[in-house]
Amino acid sequence: MINRVLMFFVNLMQRYLPDPFTIVWVITLFVGVMALIITPTTPMAVVEYWGKGFFDILAFAMQMSLVLITGYALASANVVQRFLKRIVLIPKTPTQTILFIGFASMALYYFNWGLGLIAGGFLAREAAKQHRDTDFRVLVTAAFSGIIITHGGLSASVPLVINTKGHFLENQIGLVPLSQTIFHPQTLFITITLAILIPLVCLLMLPKKKEDIVIADLSLLEDIKGPEAAAESEQYLADKMDHSRILNYSLGIAGLFYLGSYFMKNGFNLNVNILIFMFIVLGILAHGTLLNYAKAISKGTSTASGIILQFPFYAGIMGIMHGSGLVHVISNLLLSVSTYETFELACYFSSLIISIFVPSAGGHWVVQAPFMLPAAATLGVEPWKVAMGVAWGESIWNVVCPFWALPLLAIANMSLRDLIGFSVLLFILGNIVAITGILLIH
Repeated sequence: MINRVLMFFVNLMQRYLPDPFTIVWVITLFVGVMALIITPTTPMAVVEYWGKGFFDILAFAMQMSLVLITGYALASANVVQRFLKRIVLIPKTPTQTILFIGFASMALYYFNWGLGLIAGGFLAREAAKQHRDTDFRVLVTAAFSGIIITHGGLSASVPLVINTKGHFLENQIGLVPLSQTIFHPQTLFITITLAILIPLVCLLMLPKKKEDIVIADLSLLEDIKGPEAAAESEQYLADKMDHSRILNYSLGIAGLFYLGSYFMKNGFNLNVNILIFMFIVLGILAHGTLLNYAKAISKGTSTASGIILQFPFYAGIMGIMHGSGLVHVISNLLLSVSTYETFELACYFSSLIISIFVPSAGGHWVVQAPFMLPAAATLGVEPWKVAMGVAWGESIWNVVCPFWALPLLAIANMSLRDLIGFSVLLFILGNIVAITGILLIH
């Protein structure tokens, strides 16, 4: 039964799902038309909102690109490659392989979404090389599946923002402790349930017949190796400096001292900037020379091309949504039928819809919170429920979001249509679990 439903979605996506860049432009056109129909906005105003918003999140785009590029560079180090090859040999059968990758993905994404995004992709690559009897599409789906619990994890953007002194809503809601968000029983229930069920569902996706198994093309998954040092006899002063272990490790050790100081003062408080810094420091130490690391970064840059190209277009969509007031119309439509008991669920569905157009919890929290929180206060709804409703809506959508799949697809060298057809089932399960948790635990 599950395989029949799965193949329906896979075939549907393979036939009708275009390239991610095409998708982002189609979404842009759709949002523009919606703004013209639903709001008192002129065509020229829509174009202006789009253009003005186009470069609004360049800093965030740079952060996301660096997460991918520095993560790629770290994973390309020979020492890391050897470690990945060793641990993917732990499972012996297709069943064990899918469960291993699935649970590893959950753990990685729980600790940090950037870590899950990069390490999960490379685990799938190595598993595909070592386990030729396991369907590659299911392997990549299992590696990506952990993204569904991102906002129940330690790097959840909305909970971390509202627990940070000086956040833009502090005067309105104060600081919301993590005990009310990622460590609340509701969040723990949703996160743990998904972390257990999702890998099991991935297991059910394995083809029953050998002829239906899709195996990765090994030529597209060749080992990523850093450059070799020039022969000692050929080295000039510049070469010796480029390959100097002293220069390399002095930089790496300085970075470690900074990280030690940061965590001593702030506790285990990860954010995107610290994650990138950690990847850079670890990458430099792993590669052994500054030149090797620079070349690894250069090679890894190509994997971020999708983010670099598409992020401004998503920012343009955000500009249209915010400038025209379309986001208010969509959310208010759901909120108008809400009560105290159903308000968090309304926030969830509102976020789920808006996530289609704005694939960033931090991004549309900035847009949604200013008008959702006053309505919540009127109904007596606690701020944490608004925050987690928004966060979970975006988190569940992540598993079918073309935008967030881009880094994994670049690493695994796989088509989007081959992934989304499988992850649709995870999206359906995710909604069932999240809605159940919101309704049962207040």
